[in-house]
Amino acid sequence: MANVQVTGSIRFSDGSSVPLLNAAMAEGTLTELQTDSGFTTVAQGLGSYKPGGSVVGGFIACANNASYAYILRQGVILATIPVGATGAVNKGEMPMKNVRLMPGDTIQVMAVTASDREISVYAHCSDGTQQIFAVTPSGGATNTLTSVITGNGLGETLQGKTITEVYCNGPSAANVAKISSAGGVVFLNAQGSPIGAAHATVVAAAQPLPVSFNTNVQLNFALQCVTTS
Repeated sequence: MANVQVTGSIRFSDGSSVPLLNAAMAEGTLTELQTDSGFTTVAQGLGSYKPGGSVVGGFIACANNASYAYILRQGVILATIPVGATGAVNKGEMPMKNVRLMPGDTIQVMAVTASDREISVYAHCSDGTQQIFAVTPSGGATNTLTSVITGNGLGETLQGKTITEVYCNGPSAANVAKISSAGGVVFLNAQGSPIGAAHATVVAAAQPLPVSFNTNVQLNFALQCVTTS
């Protein structure tokens, strides 16, 4: 693992955007991404930079690969942020959940290596809840994705909520080729029957895009990724 450059931008409802930069973010370690001091005088957390500002879009790019990013407020994911790899961007800023910022809100980013096997899923719900689930497979196995915040599974985290959209951020093409579960992840009900699936995007090669969903989550539902090796 190395320290790599991570860039990005957040767009606000007033039409302005702020550039983001960390010139040496440690891969594999969840890290705050602040504003680019070259344009904002000092590097600041997002909420401190524009308290009261309404976020409407954004994008974050990591040098080798990115697993996930989000706006954090008091230990809870306020909004997920679309991610990609530097040089594999076909759209840039994407629409995000419209949220009004408060001092203390921060952007958290998980930059990963080109060979990292982590797969992550953004789950966006009809009531505005947004959550991220992830797992790093090792060898051939049935791997259960859990919340990056609580470590709990899909059912325990989103019981009673309806998922309307997902992103599936995948590892390298070689590692995605080892995934047999719909080429990404499968959503299972309490009886272990499939109720949804999402193919993984190779983040290092293409910018992930959202997939429409209509899945009501109940207790003991699971999110799994099966790998062959």
